[in-house]
Order: sequence, then C-alpha cells, then structure tokens
Amino acid sequence: MLTLPDQRQIYLIIDALDESPNTSGIPSPRESVLQFVKVLVDLRLPNLHICVTSRPEIDVRNVLEPLTTCQISLHRQSGQKKDIEDYIRSVVYSDSEPIMKRWTKEDKDLVIDCLSERADGMYVGCVKLVIGVLTVK
Repeated sequence: MLTLPDQRQIYLIIDALDESPNTSGIPSPRESVLQFVKVLVDLRLPNLHICVTSRPEIDVRNVLEPLTTCQISLHRQSGQKKDIEDYIRSVVYSDSEPIMKRWTKEDKDLVIDCLSERADGMYVGCVKLVIGVLTVK
C-alpha cells in the first residue's frame, strides 16, 4: 500500500509508545513497534509522514532520536503547566464524578493546585512528550 504508484500522502501517528509493554519477551511489543518504525523510515518514502509520541524512555529515545527530523519536548513548552491545570480543573469541576460534587470549592482548588504542581510536565494519560515527528525525505 505504501509503495503504490501515485500514492497520496500517508500520515502514521503512534501515540503513547511508552505505554506499549517493554516486557522480557524477545522482542518485547515495544521493541517490535520501534523496529517497525525504523523499517518504515529506512524505506525513505516521500509520501510517508510518521509522528510518534512517548515519554522519554531510554529505549524509545535510543531508536527514534537518530531517525527524527524534528523533536518537540512538551516539558519545555511554556503553556503546558496551564494546559495541565486547565484539564484537571475541567475534571474536578465537571459533573462526571458524583463524589466530586460533594467536595468544597476549597478542596477542589487544593486538588487542582497539588496535582498541577506535582505533574512535572506530565499528567498520566493526557499529556505526553512528543519524541519525534519523522518526515521521510
């Protein structure tokens, strides 16, 4: 499919690669995905664009960094802390969790402040480090 003549632009997005198991299997599921990405990049297809998001795990960085044309770290983005705080606020003040309806405003604000300060640039399942955007040329 990737090498068909007159193929349109193809965008492959792999989100949260760090959440793929890195177990003791040979190879682990994460290693298999990393090797697959490497194979795709090595094809040098001009119509293939790959975006991989992950926390900066050593194995992920070791494979992807040499392949990337662009790396973006959300840890260094000035608006990330506010985005995390806004997300936590939206959850705490939403009506989706009945138990939170009983919390006082002070308790809700305390939860928002504590989680935002301790997030250290990440909120589990919501904000991830973009390790690489690969554009094969």
